[in-house]
Amino acid sequence: MAYNLKEVVANRPSRFTPGHRMCAGCGAPPIARHIMRALKPEDHAVVCGATGCMEVSTFIYPYTAWTDSFIHTAFECAGATLAGAEAAYQSMKKQGKLPEGDTKFIAFGGDGGTYDIGLQSLSRCYGTWA
Repeated sequence: MAYNLKEVVANRPSRFTPGHRMCAGCGAPPIARHIMRALKPEDHAVVCGATGCMEVSTFIYPYTAWTDSFIHTAFECAGATLAGAEAAYQSMKKQGKLPEGDTKFIAFGGDGGTYDIGLQSLSRCYGTWA
């Protein structure tokens, strides 16, 4: 199935809102916005961000640029944190404690956490799709 970017931008609301504190010209906000827009409108997302500029610039209590659930975690464990959240979600869904629907789990990691500090987002990449 083809992905029509013009149609997605025109017809789907942004789940990563403007007004964040990222630097002008930074590539991360448009990437995050398009990833979130790629989700189906009926999907819920749990986003995990490791410590870094993306996290501190988009989620400064009590304000957030995320319209879906957001978890802040340490540099080295975004993948593991999200895997635990997904395991809890699957367990609660099997127990009938959550309504039907689909929840996506998305981790964002910056250059420090992904390359320099323990390969955090990549070293713990697994889930139901693996």
